[in-house]
Amino acid sequence: MPENRNPVAAQCHPVTEDGTGGGWLAKRRYVARGVPGGYRIWDNKARRWWGDHYELCPDDLLAELNDTADPVRITALLKRYRALRR
Repeated sequence: MPENRNPVAAQCHPVTEDGTGGGWLAKRRYVARGVPGGYRIWDNKARRWWGDHYELCPDDLLAELNDTADPVRITALLKRYRALRR
């Protein structure tokens, strides 16, 4: 097996016992960040806030945004979270 020519890559990327590079999670585009009074969604790609302020963490909305991003489902989830605020 050839020697790793990039020592930085060897230090930065964990290797599991079976030799595969497991252990890293994919960087998510949308993440929930705690702000005073609740949560907001941060868009890592655009580097700005996305959507409204939420009192409860919008886990299923984040999952949809980071997964298939189906516009119909996102709209339904947004309506549901807006209804919870009222």
